[in-house]
Amino acid sequence: MKSISLQRSLDVRCWRVVGQVAWAAKRPELLPVLLRARELGSTDVGDIADHLLFDANSRRVVAQRLLQIAELYKLLEQRDRRYVLTESGRVALRTEQIFVPEQGAWTIWATDDPLLPTPILRVDPWSEPSAYEEIFGKDRDAARERPFEKLPPWLLAAVDVVATPVAAGGAPLRIDELETQGEVAEPAAGLRILWDVSAARLRVEGSISGARVNTSLDAPQVPVEDVWKQLLESEGLWTQWDPAVLALRVGFDDASAAERESLVRAVAFRRPEVAGCGRFDNATVEGVALRARSAPDAARWAEWRLRERVRDYATAERFADWTAEAVAPFAEFRPSTPSRQALADAAWRARIDRPTPAAWHLVAAEDWGL
Repeated sequence: MKSISLQRSLDVRCWRVVGQVAWAAKRPELLPVLLRARELGSTDVGDIADHLLFDANSRRVVAQRLLQIAELYKLLEQRDRRYVLTESGRVALRTEQIFVPEQGAWTIWATDDPLLPTPILRVDPWSEPSAYEEIFGKDRDAARERPFEKLPPWLLAAVDVVATPVAAGGAPLRIDELETQGEVAEPAAGLRILWDVSAARLRVEGSISGARVNTSLDAPQVPVEDVWKQLLESEGLWTQWDPAVLALRVGFDDASAAERESLVRAVAFRRPEVAGCGRFDNATVEGVALRARSAPDAARWAEWRLRERVRDYATAERFADWTAEAVAPFAEFRPSTPSRQALADAAWRARIDRPTPAAWHLVAAEDWGL
């Protein structure tokens, strides 16, 4: 199978929205609290003060503060006045990363693309313009026309999901809350997703808000054979594909001169679609093998290839080599080819004024018994 590469532009959208975003950070003082909760199944203020702070009485305030922070960060939750580990807490223990929430206004870049593990591309803090700026500032006219819209369901579905945005430099985050409406902003982004199907590699590259992006992702778990079948079906070529020889079966008249000689074709696909992965830009797969569709096609093809090889005196040895080379790709059909004499006679009869070089090379070799 030849190399299959598909790509498309990402439809990037951008909003300014109020919400709570949690950023991954190192908080080593909280990990022992989480470990204690996992060890016992639950914990409380007295237990943390006694076993972690070594003073069940005077350290209760500190213990309470640690538990409250862990609860605020969604690492622990209260049940019957005790604290138990949440799923986020288990993840924090496994990764030693704790997500610290921050309430505010944010600029969020996102795209609804099935190949991305998260629609979130980038999140930046954003400062709301002051009342003075909105009334008297140089951009006051634009401020009065600020467009707002409901956030799409695919973006809201990313809430409470830990993600590593492709344009965030590898830093994971979690969006805890988002208001349902946001101000539409100009994305200032140009991103493309490139899928090397044959090598099972996926990459996003381009820029977003002036920052370069070149991020590798996990490629879709789709066998290359399945992708190839869908591409061929999109162009009505699947019935011509012969998996036994990994080649397209084509008629002699359907192949160009270059294809008849090389036995390969560059196959173009117009806006191909792969199930579950979406539609892609026009693509071309180079070097697709060709084979004759039928015995008559093989015979015509082999004779054409033989005639094309007559570029020197057709001695008996050379002619035998040319014949073997011409028919080799069609061995399954065992095509017959004209003899040297038959080609020489046909070439001489077809001459108009002067014989062509090929005719001379055949006739001379035949007449002189070379």
